[in-house]
Amino acid sequence: MKKGQKRQLTVSLLSAGAVFLVLALLLRWNFVLSAVLAVGVYVGLFLLLTPRPEPGTMFYAARPDGEQLAAWMEEAGRDLAQVALAAGQITDAETQRAAVELAGTGEHIYRYLREQPDKIPAARRFLTYYLDTVGRILIQYVKFQEAGLRTEEVLGFQAKVRAVLPKLRAGFEEQLSQLMAAERFDAEADMQVLERLLDTEGFSCGEKRS
Repeated sequence: MKKGQKRQLTVSLLSAGAVFLVLALLLRWNFVLSAVLAVGVYVGLFLLLTPRPEPGTMFYAARPDGEQLAAWMEEAGRDLAQVALAAGQITDAETQRAAVELAGTGEHIYRYLREQPDKIPAARRFLTYYLDTVGRILIQYVKFQEAGLRTEEVLGFQAKVRAVLPKLRAGFEEQLSQLMAAERFDAEADMQVLERLLDTEGFSCGEKRS
């Protein structure tokens, strides 16, 4: 039994035992009723403390390519951490702000994919290419910055990085928008149904009933 499971079992048993002692011995409740309530406490705590699998766990297991998809997410998590780390090390305020915002948008996409793992195949390029490439570019930017190089080539590279960061963020935002398109369409359909119901029942947006 793993350490976490032992702790889960111990806490549940101790809590159930304490409930039984209080009810049966101190409050002098019916023995059977006290035992039933204690068992209920044990079961409830045991279930409450049981770690819940991430949304993607069963999804990966059910797919023949699940191992590959999980590997993409794991790699993307490392790349995203590298992007965020490098962004925070940039000393130029404007460039740092753009890099941090880009990392934040990437984090939104990554979190969304963890919650909706069925969308992972549609984000393959983002997971396996864009994050890795952005990370390497920002790391190189930081290396030139820390080396204090001011050659024409280095300054040109840094200028290109500053110019491309907003474009990359716009691309990341478009990626997230495409991934969430189905939910947006569903919400728009719901709004149309509500509007038709309001019209049918004689209500009108912005008007008050007399």
